Amino acid sequence: MTYEKALAAARKVGNANADDAGAMALYCADILQLMVGAASPRLVWEGAQKAGMTHLQLALLAQKDPAKVHDLMWS
Repeated sequence: MTYEKALAAARKVGNANADDAGAMALYCADILQLMVGAASPRLVWEGAQKAGMTHLQLALLAQKDPAKVHDLMWS
């Protein structure tokens, strides 16, 4: 699944009903931008997916170490 498809599906059903990839896409598109700043939502999502992270793990990482979230863009 691509970031765009996950985001579109999650927006359609809402965060509470989205699968993990969709919930992560919503998080990357919205909340992550406020918490971490200049990060590409798609690249962060792709890096987190490659790392096998859940959306909750990504949210915790963003709270603890925003620099590591930026590192996901290049993994």
